[in-house]
Amino acid sequence: MAAILIALLLALTLWLPPVWLAAVVAVLTVIGSWELMHATGEAKNNRLYVWPALTSAAIPMGYYLEAGEAVTRICLTFLMLVLFAEAIFTYGSGKDVPFSAVLTGFFAGLLVPLCLSALVSMRKMDNGGILVIMSFVITAVSDTGGYFGGMFFGKHKGVVKASPNKSLEGFAGSFILGIVGILIFGLIMDKAVGISVNYGYLVLYAALGNITTQIGDLAFSVVKRQHGIKDYGKLIPGHGGVLDRFDSMIFTGPLVYLLVTHFPAF
Repeated sequence: MAAILIALLLALTLWLPPVWLAAVVAVLTVIGSWELMHATGEAKNNRLYVWPALTSAAIPMGYYLEAGEAVTRICLTFLMLVLFAEAIFTYGSGKDVPFSAVLTGFFAGLLVPLCLSALVSMRKMDNGGILVIMSFVITAVSDTGGYFGGMFFGKHKGVVKASPNKSLEGFAGSFILGIVGILIFGLIMDKAVGISVNYGYLVLYAALGNITTQIGDLAFSVVKRQHGIKDYGKLIPGHGGVLDRFDSMIFTGPLVYLLVTHFPAF
């Protein structure tokens, strides 16, 4: 499965036109919005699955069409109207839509697709495919470093109760391997591909990206623990749902886009 996902990522970033990545991100965010509404139990009726799904599909495609800000504003207004209309017209009916459901709908239908749309925006930049791959390298290497750091050296567990198996050594391993991994990536780009690299900026990407990767992972773990579920879905065998696999990228994608825009390493 990992090999298939890597091959798909390479195809979407290096060989296929940017519209393909935008379409895949749109599909993933639609599924992710459904997973979040379902996992939290905030979908008090079927319409509360539909509204966030519609905006989740629209926002990534808006960024592909270079109309992302306008589309996001439209989606924000649309969600505000329909979600609060749900709360207004169901109040006192016995099937009330509480404010928590409205906020969850906003997060699922606006923030998640907006954050992942950073990948769509990066894909359209110079060396865009490489930038998207680098974003995944940051999250994947950080996760791997945390896993092996905890497995082989993890003696101080329970640092964060939201994920009691994570250890202080795991956090350190994630940070260290994250920097090593991005430097190796930079060397490959420099020596094998022939792209000029600013290694200082790459270290900055890895350091800050590691923080957002770990917070993203823990943030969605908190939601799962609060609602007593193991995974958000079963879409990806062995990995769970979209939110299980892309939780870190929801936090790291916007950060990397911000960094490569103002501190370009390539």
